Amino acid sequence: MKKSKTVIFFLLLHTYVLAGNPVSLPLGHPIYRFLDRMETLGVIPNIRDGVKPLDRARISEILILIDQNREILTPIDGARLDNYLLDFRYEIDPAQKYARIENNGQWYSPFRSWQDLGADIRRLFAQNQPEEENHIVLWEDSLNSFYFDVILGLNTYQRSDQVYRWNHNETFRFRGTIMGNLGYLLDVSFFTVEGDEGYRNDDPLLKSSWHNERGSKLYFDRSGGDLAYQSPFLDFRFAYQPVVWGTGESGQLIISDNVDQYPYFSVNKDWGWGRFVYMHGKLLSLATGDSIDDQPVYPDKWIVINRLEFSPASSMSVGLTGMILYGNRYLEWAYLLPFNYLRATEHNLRDRDNALLAIDLEARIFTGIKLYGTFLIDEFRRDKLFTDWYGNKHGFQLGTHITDPFRLANVGFRLEYVAIMPWVYTHKYTINRYINDGRSLGYWAGPNSEVWYVHLEKDWHQRLRTGIKWQQWKHGKNYPNENIGGDILLGHNVLLGDQKEPRETRKFLEGILSKERRLQFYVEYEILNDLFINGSLTGINLENEDGQKNLTEFHLGLKFDY
Repeated sequence: MKKSKTVIFFLLLHTYVLAGNPVSLPLGHPIYRFLDRMETLGVIPNIRDGVKPLDRARISEILILIDQNREILTPIDGARLDNYLLDFRYEIDPAQKYARIENNGQWYSPFRSWQDLGADIRRLFAQNQPEEENHIVLWEDSLNSFYFDVILGLNTYQRSDQVYRWNHNETFRFRGTIMGNLGYLLDVSFFTVEGDEGYRNDDPLLKSSWHNERGSKLYFDRSGGDLAYQSPFLDFRFAYQPVVWGTGESGQLIISDNVDQYPYFSVNKDWGWGRFVYMHGKLLSLATGDSIDDQPVYPDKWIVINRLEFSPASSMSVGLTGMILYGNRYLEWAYLLPFNYLRATEHNLRDRDNALLAIDLEARIFTGIKLYGTFLIDEFRRDKLFTDWYGNKHGFQLGTHITDPFRLANVGFRLEYVAIMPWVYTHKYTINRYINDGRSLGYWAGPNSEVWYVHLEKDWHQRLRTGIKWQQWKHGKNYPNENIGGDILLGHNVLLGDQKEPRETRKFLEGILSKERRLQFYVEYEILNDLFINGSLTGINLENEDGQKNLTEFHLGLKFDY
């Protein structure tokens, strides 16, 4: 009897091992936008994706579910689905061979021979449909795989005030599986940004990264990846990659990709009704001003966060998240327990750290209409609720996503509103502020800010998308002589100018008010398989203490993934 139970266990384990690939699919992949659309249309139930990136195994399961309901898809959605089913072919069925592997071979590269190279070049220009993603090298057997890709990017920006910048980047990506349940990913990237100094330093690729400046050019690099193990009980991950927690397209209140990537380990468990995620990450603190052997001192800084996301109904998900930021000490053992009420633990550790809570909700109320929102609590006191006490530090985000309104196929509309009260994300101890390398871990606008965001998009073909985005950002900056909660780097206890004592009340959008409005028209087109061109024209209106300014920005970009 004991022997038979052992055999059954290993058969179940073997079945589980064959189930897919636990390695993450990096943020920015277009499939995330596709899955969001499918969820809003009701093609699939709520997929509980409040923490991203998702792993390739999970995405393949969702694609299978979409395929089972393909009769309700538009032709464009069906064509995209066919491409994604090929891209995740190995995760869905490892026995299905890559189309260009002949006979019983296990590997392919267009550089195996001149004949293969010529055939691959002709295939690129054929615009086949469907078509699997490109690879420099591919090797697969039933439980092991290896892929090598090169991703090239080029972007140029020109603004009407005669400033410019351009960037190019090269990423070498290695990923695969070992025995099915161990996945790995390695990215090695090199970047160059050139242009007028202020405009150049605003490039979204930079994110305060260390860089080497040579004339008008900045050179920097990144290396990161993912090592993931999938077991029948829990999934474990050690990664150095961007992550987001929470709802929203314009940004996330809980954790956004506004900051540079940082290393973390995580534990994940999916059930049929919910999902639990725990993450413990190592952040980059600000230098203290001290030095050792003429080297700046950067104290240890950590983030620990856990989340229970569950579905009261198939069209809804609720996320409960707790966060702690701490530092000036080594890894805290009390925070290593994944299933933990972090705020109580922080109290027991003598209330030295920064504790935050968040709740978010996502619900499809009708076919094609989804509502979502996040409420972030940085600090509060029950006896001070609904007053203007400065410590009522909270932020909220409300949004709606509407797909195919009035039976207009492949049209999407999104509206978001974000309000972040003064002093949100700040803390009395510098080490505990909600930042990584000086940038907000949460929503990019920072404290004492309001954002309206509208996005209208239309797919004309599976390769062609156009859209319009409008965004308004209001921000109340601190007065020179008074801290009113408008700077994420300054806690409530910091006094400015001739200020005698900290402010005890808050007023939303008080201070030196600035406004930034952006209206953008964009187009994205896949010229060849995994060769994308995108362009945008953006009108910018700025209002601040220096007056009003109107600018126009033109952007043209190329991306090739092979």
